[in-house]
Amino acid sequence: MATASESDPRRTNELLYRLLKLLRGSLLLSIVAIGVLLLLLAAVFEAPVELTSQDGVIAGMLGVFGISAIVSAGSFYVLLKRFRSR
Repeated sequence: MATASESDPRRTNELLYRLLKLLRGSLLLSIVAIGVLLLLLAAVFEAPVELTSQDGVIAGMLGVFGISAIVSAGSFYVLLKRFRSR
């Protein structure tokens, strides 16, 4: 009888599947995930390596979009919780 180890690829795939299923089931979590991805992409553009001549502008725009996505999803979550508690 074989046991699953910590580095078992099936176990990793199952965790990834559960995460993607959770994101698919929740619009607000998906918006937060998009916001986090935009912030990470902004960090790539802010890196010392110059990709384009407008890296700072692109990084700023992506950062603003990412933060606004996270804040808006969080605000809607709070509003939904508030309406549900009544």
